[in-house]
Amino acid sequence: LRGMDFIFVYLDDVLIASKNQKEHEEHLRAVLEKFKTHGLQLNIEKCVLGQPQVTFLGHSISKEGIKPLDSKVQQIRSLPQPQTVSQLRRFLGMINFYRRSIKNIAAVQRPLNKFLHNSKKNDKTPVQWDEESISSFNTLKEMLANATLLAHPRQGAKLTLNCDASDTAIGGSLNQVHGNTIEPLGFYSKGLSDAQKKYSTFDRELLAIFESVRH
Repeated sequence: LRGMDFIFVYLDDVLIASKNQKEHEEHLRAVLEKFKTHGLQLNIEKCVLGQPQVTFLGHSISKEGIKPLDSKVQQIRSLPQPQTVSQLRRFLGMINFYRRSIKNIAAVQRPLNKFLHNSKKNDKTPVQWDEESISSFNTLKEMLANATLLAHPRQGAKLTLNCDASDTAIGGSLNQVHGNTIEPLGFYSKGLSDAQKKYSTFDRELLAIFESVRH
């Protein structure tokens, strides 16, 4: 499948993206010919063909863009408040899977991340909830429910990178310009270390630019 710029492969999953039905039929035929040439067989019951919207790696993908799968969002929103550090780590892992779609998530996560400091993988230590951490937990759920619909990259589109820094975190958003519209492609954010929190405002802004570009 090398050289086919209309496909996305993850392990044994193959996603074919086309602009219209005619092009999709051509793309599909080309991919199937490749499989046939190399003696690969498909399980037709697991194939989804010619659909305007598909589920891929926990996301809903359509011509409008990419967003977290509704069923996954509801599953996470229904989770009760974690009682142990291990349960909290699992919750944050589920949230972080979609962090590309959530702006400034690192700043909101900060009150919860402190419970993971120096903790073990299966740490059964009870989480000592306070008003700030409870607010963080509930806000993260709402941020996931309102996650941004990310656009598909447009070939030749002008890109912009917006960066910002606070006292506790840095972040950036990669966007593309389409006509008079700014379309988000993804978000990045990261909490600051104790040393970085001592940086001047100017240096934190520079760090936000550096880390966003590197990311």
